[in-house]
Amino acid sequence: MKVLEAKEACPINARGGLYVLIEGTQAEIYKGEADRLAVATANRLGWNGNGKASVGIPSREGIDLYTRTYWFYEKQ
Repeated sequence: MKVLEAKEACPINARGGLYVLIEGTQAEIYKGEADRLAVATANRLGWNGNGKASVGIPSREGIDLYTRTYWFYEKQ
Protein backbone atom coordinates (compact mmCIF):
# COMPACT_ATOMS: atom_id res chain seq x y z
CA MET A 1 0.00 0.00 0.00
CA LYS A 2 1.30 3.45 -0.81
CA VAL A 3 0.36 7.11 -0.73
CA LEU A 4 0.22 8.35 -4.34
CA GLU A 5 -0.56 11.99 -3.48
CA ALA A 6 -0.68 14.06 -0.32
CA LYS A 7 -1.08 17.77 -0.95
CA GLU A 8 -2.98 20.80 0.19
CA ALA A 9 -5.60 21.66 -2.40
CA CYS A 10 -8.40 24.18 -2.86
CA PRO A 11 -10.69 22.98 -5.68
CA ILE A 12 -13.04 25.57 -7.13
CA ASN A 13 -16.26 23.63 -6.52
CA ALA A 14 -15.42 22.14 -3.12
CA ARG A 15 -13.97 22.90 0.28
CA GLY A 16 -10.18 22.97 0.46
CA GLY A 17 -7.97 20.89 2.69
CA LEU A 18 -5.40 18.11 2.61
CA TYR A 19 -6.01 15.64 -0.22
CA VAL A 20 -4.57 12.13 0.29
CA LEU A 21 -4.76 9.47 -2.44
CA ILE A 22 -3.92 5.90 -1.37
CA GLU A 23 -3.53 2.80 -3.54
CA GLY A 24 -3.43 -0.76 -2.22
CA THR A 25 -4.89 -4.23 -2.40
CA GLN A 26 -8.57 -4.96 -1.90
CA ALA A 27 -7.95 -6.18 1.66
CA GLU A 28 -5.86 -3.10 2.57
CA ILE A 29 -8.41 -0.64 1.21
CA TYR A 30 -11.57 -2.25 2.58
CA LYS A 31 -10.33 -3.59 5.95
CA GLY A 32 -9.24 -0.21 7.39
CA GLU A 33 -5.49 -0.22 6.81
CA ALA A 34 -5.84 2.61 4.27
CA ASP A 35 -7.81 4.65 6.81
CA ARG A 36 -5.01 4.32 9.36
CA LEU A 37 -2.36 5.28 6.77
CA ALA A 38 -4.38 8.35 5.73
CA VAL A 39 -4.75 9.52 9.35
CA ALA A 40 -1.03 8.99 9.99
CA THR A 41 -0.14 10.90 6.81
CA ALA A 42 -2.41 13.81 7.77
CA ASN A 43 -0.94 14.00 11.27
CA ARG A 44 2.61 13.88 9.90
CA LEU A 45 1.85 16.78 7.51
CA GLY A 46 0.37 18.99 10.26
CA TRP A 47 -3.33 18.26 9.76
CA ASN A 48 -5.79 16.90 12.31
CA GLY A 49 -6.22 13.26 11.28
CA ASN A 50 -8.94 12.78 13.91
CA GLY A 51 -10.86 15.92 12.95
CA LYS A 52 -13.41 16.66 10.24
CA ALA A 53 -12.69 14.58 7.14
CA SER A 54 -14.35 12.83 4.23
CA VAL A 55 -13.52 9.76 2.16
CA GLY A 56 -14.36 8.75 -1.38
CA ILE A 57 -13.42 6.82 -4.47
CA PRO A 58 -11.41 8.80 -7.05
CA SER A 59 -13.02 9.28 -10.45
CA ARG A 60 -10.02 10.33 -12.55
CA GLU A 61 -8.95 8.25 -15.55
CA GLY A 62 -5.92 6.04 -15.05
CA ILE A 63 -6.57 5.37 -11.35
CA ASP A 64 -6.54 1.70 -10.36
CA LEU A 65 -9.55 -0.07 -8.91
CA TYR A 66 -8.35 -0.28 -5.30
CA THR A 67 -7.75 3.35 -4.43
CA ARG A 68 -9.33 5.65 -1.89
CA THR A 69 -9.21 9.41 -1.45
CA TYR A 70 -9.36 11.31 1.83
CA TRP A 71 -9.92 15.00 2.55
CA PHE A 72 -8.85 16.45 5.90
CA TYR A 73 -10.21 19.92 6.70
CA GLU A 74 -8.67 20.94 10.04
CA LYS A 75 -5.06 21.93 10.67
CA GLN A 76 -3.43 21.03 13.98
